[in-house]
Amino acid sequence: MQPLNSPLELGVRVLVVLTACFPRTLDLDQLVLMDHCLLHSADLGGPPSLLPAVSTRSGELGLKRTVLEHGAQLMARAGMVEVVTSEKGLTFRAGEEAAPFLRLISSPMMRSLSAIAEWAVAEFADLSTEQIRTRMRTVSQQWAEEFALTPDDKAEHA
Repeated sequence: MQPLNSPLELGVRVLVVLTACFPRTLDLDQLVLMDHCLLHSADLGGPPSLLPAVSTRSGELGLKRTVLEHGAQLMARAGMVEVVTSEKGLTFRAGEEAAPFLRLISSPMMRSLSAIAEWAVAEFADLSTEQIRTRMRTVSQQWAEEFALTPDDKAEHA
């Protein structure tokens, strides 16, 4: 099993997001976008990001969907996530055991994830998937420009 970006790791991040937005449900698209917000929050005007600002971070969205879905399913099998059928299709909600389980994982990373999840939910949970994507597109265009500039160009723009 790979240690980074495994279904278990993404499943825990799903729990963090779903616990922060409880009792709301989120569909898979919303979970993928919220997970991206968790990791790259500073890009979106939020708290400091958990991951460094690398030029390939916009490509993470497409690659992460399947692993995140497996993570959500793993947490559902463990009784931490409820799968809810709605007019949007399948959605996910934190289960009764999610918050107590997360409290058992005491670490600086978990505290950061929880704080960023609270910010992300306040910032994005009421937006449609398309509205979130539009905001992210604006930011990813800035990433492309940021990494296309040479160090001399950056000094001129400062």
